Formats: sequence, structure tokens, C-alpha cells
Amino acid sequence: MCTLSDKSMQKLELPAVLELLASQASSEEAKARCKAVVPLHDREDILTLQKETSAACRLISIKGSPSLSGAKDVSASLARADRGGTLSAGELLKIAAVLRCARQVKNYAETDSVATVLDPLFLQLVANKYLEEKIERSILSEEEIADAASPELADIRRHIRVKSASVRESLQKIISSPTYAKYLREPIITIRSDRFVVPVKS
Repeated sequence: MCTLSDKSMQKLELPAVLELLASQASSEEAKARCKAVVPLHDREDILTLQKETSAACRLISIKGSPSLSGAKDVSASLARADRGGTLSAGELLKIAAVLRCARQVKNYAETDSVATVLDPLFLQLVANKYLEEKIERSILSEEEIADAASPELADIRRHIRVKSASVRESLQKIISSPTYAKYLREPIITIRSDRFVVPVKS
């Protein structure tokens, strides 16, 4: 527990230090954690954190910083999925990004042959490349699901394409027929609101 008063922390400019620390964080969750840091008074806890900080600095000086661009808070999405809820395409893409980030950081740590106090933290990371790549193959964007997402979806879309081609072919015969030419403004087929449209005279 912190033994420093708010007044003492202000005098030490701790809030400004924490803001500076937060500015280096890679995610909103990490920024919030940085700003919530309070001084420790237990000697063993302080020494442990100092060792972790020294080990992290050593890794960064040798190998550079690991990529954390995909680190996002997906806890709410995972909790809903655990309850049997359905996730949106955007949520699944964020989960894939977190999985990729975890895998890359795990690989970053495993290439270092020297054991450090950070190893237990890295060991908590679980990589699932199969799920990561399955999501990325199945979801093209927040608005578009790939045919490969499931055999059923691929089959449905194939049927839609076949029916669409059949409808267009029928309309093409109509606009090409002299019988209907006098009713048409132009012999063309357009699409409005995902429907085929033939412009007729009013």
C-alpha cells in the first residue's frame, strides 16, 4: 500500500511522470494502467519490479521493442463469446490482432537464450496461429465475410450468383426484344439497392 500522501506525490510531480510513462504505452488499456501506478513501500516488491525493468531494458537494447500494435482490450468480446453470444466481424478481427500480437511477442522472447525474470510473464502468453489465420482468412473487413468462412456460406453465395446471372440473362432478353423497346427509356440494366432495374418510360 502506498504511504505517500497526495500532497507528497504532487510535490514529487508523480502525476506528470505517470503521464510521460503513459505516453509511451501502446494501447489504451496500458495507458490507463500506467496512470494508475502508485509508489510501493515493500522492499521485496520494489526489488522485483526493478529487476523486471532492468531485464526489459536489456531486451530492448539488444533486440529492439516488440511489436504491440495489435494489443487491444477484447475482454468484453471474449466474455460475451464465453456466454454463447455472437461476435461481430470487427470484434473477431480485433481478437485475431491480439492473437498475432501474442504470438509475435512470444517469438520475440523465445529467441533470447538468456533466462530472465521476465520469462514467467512471457510463458503466460498463449499463441493460437490456427485460430488467428482462420479469422483472417474468413473475414476480409468489418463489412465483408469471405466465402471461405464456411462451406454453407460459400454454397449460399454460389446459389445467389447463379440466380443473379439467370435474372440478368432474362432481363437482357427483354431489353433486346423489339416487343419491349417502345416501353424502355434505354436498353440497359442497372442495379439499385441490390436489385436489377430496367429504366422504363413514364
